[in-house]
Amino acid sequence: MTIQASITVLLVGIAILGFLLGLFYLKDRLQSPTLARLAHSELLMRFTVIAAALIVVGILLLFNKLVS
Repeated sequence: MTIQASITVLLVGIAILGFLLGLFYLKDRLQSPTLARLAHSELLMRFTVIAAALIVVGILLLFNKLVS
Protein backbone atom coordinates (compact mmCIF):
# COMPACT_ATOMS: atom_id res chain seq x y z
CA MET A 1 0.00 0.00 0.00
CA THR A 2 1.37 3.39 -0.94
CA ILE A 3 1.68 6.45 1.25
CA GLN A 4 -1.08 8.12 -0.76
CA ALA A 5 -3.48 5.25 0.02
CA SER A 6 -2.57 5.46 3.72
CA ILE A 7 -3.27 9.18 3.76
CA THR A 8 -6.55 8.58 1.92
CA VAL A 9 -7.70 6.08 4.56
CA LEU A 10 -6.74 8.55 7.28
CA LEU A 11 -8.55 11.45 5.61
CA VAL A 12 -11.71 9.42 5.01
CA GLY A 13 -11.82 8.57 8.72
CA ILE A 14 -11.28 12.22 9.66
CA ALA A 15 -14.00 13.32 7.22
CA ILE A 16 -16.56 10.87 8.63
CA LEU A 17 -15.71 11.90 12.18
CA GLY A 18 -15.92 15.57 11.22
CA PHE A 19 -19.36 15.01 9.70
CA LEU A 20 -20.57 13.31 12.88
CA LEU A 21 -19.18 16.05 15.11
CA GLY A 22 -20.85 18.63 12.88
CA LEU A 23 -24.14 16.78 13.24
CA PHE A 24 -23.85 16.91 17.03
CA TYR A 25 -23.01 20.62 16.86
CA LEU A 26 -26.08 21.30 14.71
CA LYS A 27 -28.24 19.21 17.04
CA ASP A 28 -27.22 21.37 19.99
CA ARG A 29 -27.35 24.63 18.04
CA LEU A 30 -30.73 24.11 16.36
CA GLN A 31 -32.31 22.09 19.20
CA SER A 32 -34.06 19.91 16.66
CA PRO A 33 -35.76 16.72 17.90
CA THR A 34 -35.21 15.11 14.51
CA LEU A 35 -31.48 15.80 14.62
CA ALA A 36 -31.38 14.58 18.21
CA ARG A 37 -32.93 11.25 17.22
CA LEU A 38 -30.57 10.96 14.26
CA ALA A 39 -27.48 11.92 16.27
CA HIS A 40 -28.18 9.34 18.96
CA SER A 41 -29.10 6.54 16.56
CA GLU A 42 -27.30 3.23 16.53
CA LEU A 43 -26.26 3.71 12.90
CA LEU A 44 -24.30 6.86 13.67
CA MET A 45 -22.67 5.19 16.64
CA ARG A 46 -21.45 2.49 14.28
CA PHE A 47 -20.17 5.14 11.86
CA THR A 48 -18.21 6.64 14.76
CA VAL A 49 -16.53 3.30 15.44
CA ILE A 50 -15.77 2.88 11.72
CA ALA A 51 -14.30 6.40 11.53
CA ALA A 52 -12.10 5.76 14.56
CA ALA A 53 -10.93 2.45 13.09
CA LEU A 54 -10.10 4.10 9.76
CA ILE A 55 -8.10 6.79 11.53
CA VAL A 56 -6.13 4.22 13.53
CA VAL A 57 -5.50 2.06 10.46
CA GLY A 58 -4.46 5.11 8.43
CA ILE A 59 -2.00 6.22 11.11
CA LEU A 60 -0.56 2.72 11.44
CA LEU A 61 -0.17 2.30 7.68
CA LEU A 62 1.41 5.74 7.35
CA PHE A 63 3.76 5.06 10.24
CA ASN A 64 4.70 1.67 8.73
CA LYS A 65 5.52 3.27 5.36
CA LEU A 66 7.55 6.07 6.93
CA VAL A 67 9.59 3.70 9.11
CA SER A 68 10.38 1.14 6.41
